[in-house]
Amino acid sequence: MSNFLCRRVVILLATIIAHNLCLSNPVHAQASVAPRKNSADYKLVMTLPGLTSLQIERINVIYDSCVAKLNMGVPLQPVRKDFYTRIRPILNAKQLKALHPTAHLHSIPKQGDRGLYKVTVDVPYITPPDAVRKGDVYLPKNEKDKLRPAVLYIHGGGWSGGDKQESSMMPEALAAQGFVVFNINYRLVHRGGEFPANFTDVKDAFAFLASKSDEWRIDKAKIAVMGGSAGAHLAMLLGYCNNPKFKAEHYPNSIARPVAVVSWYGPCDFVKGRSGMVDEMLAKSDSTGYADAAPITYAKSAVPTLFIHGTKDDVVSIRHSKKMHDALVEHKIRTQMLTLEGAGHGFASDDWLKAKDASIKFLNGVFAI
Repeated sequence: MSNFLCRRVVILLATIIAHNLCLSNPVHAQASVAPRKNSADYKLVMTLPGLTSLQIERINVIYDSCVAKLNMGVPLQPVRKDFYTRIRPILNAKQLKALHPTAHLHSIPKQGDRGLYKVTVDVPYITPPDAVRKGDVYLPKNEKDKLRPAVLYIHGGGWSGGDKQESSMMPEALAAQGFVVFNINYRLVHRGGEFPANFTDVKDAFAFLASKSDEWRIDKAKIAVMGGSAGAHLAMLLGYCNNPKFKAEHYPNSIARPVAVVSWYGPCDFVKGRSGMVDEMLAKSDSTGYADAAPITYAKSAVPTLFIHGTKDDVVSIRHSKKMHDALVEHKIRTQMLTLEGAGHGFASDDWLKAKDASIKFLNGVFAI
């Protein structure tokens, strides 16, 4: 082989390696907030044709949450798969065609015994079952005769993206502490999940979880709901909303209600035209949709809530959590707020650990465990 060809082969191999060096950068992997400019994968995605400001906003949220996983010690390759899988639904056909060939789908997580708890994936919560409305059940392996507290966990993703498989870190942490966890998927925007369909889905999931109390040894008086971002919005609605027109579609007679809420950077009130994601989520609502979908509307009927928010969140302003927290204080409802200085939307490294520990401590306190 000629020297010229050898050089070309070396250059080609170097290019391939460079594309595969993505989120793990020795400099930013140790930082609490990773600079996106240091990521080859992020820079590659930013070159896709015709990206809108809304798409870039969503990609930033996804990237930052992936960095958080790296900082927690999750291996690089699963995180890369996670990153590319999560951005696919928000890209158009032209952008998908231009996406680098290494941007592949992640594998489905295995179920089974994980030491302190057992996981069963894709348990349907409606009958007849469909491809979306399912959840992963985490059952702690503690005392057989003891009733356990439970948490319904709702993933984020701007109501139009995300998946339970991408949000397993907190359910795993809760299960390791003795909580039964039901980590769910629900219908998404543009796929039948515009409000109130997404809300009725989580109401169905909660009713299903409560109905399994005997089989899963759950204390019915100790079931909470938790979520991040869009998932936190739905969690607050589930805990606060007393509007009789919103029922669990598949469990219309259920009166089950969470006794506590944990909200990580969730929005609480909406104004038409201010956010494209909100407007899309409420596109099929009636004239009262913006008020109906806002947790702040139901502050008087709220349940004990922990709010966790970063001061540098540029996706959901910290004012949402402060406003909701203040409303609960006004109505003398138990509430706490943890403010993470400098944290953005999606917690990384130490911020995630602080949020995790605070969430478990709050739930234990509400349940008097």
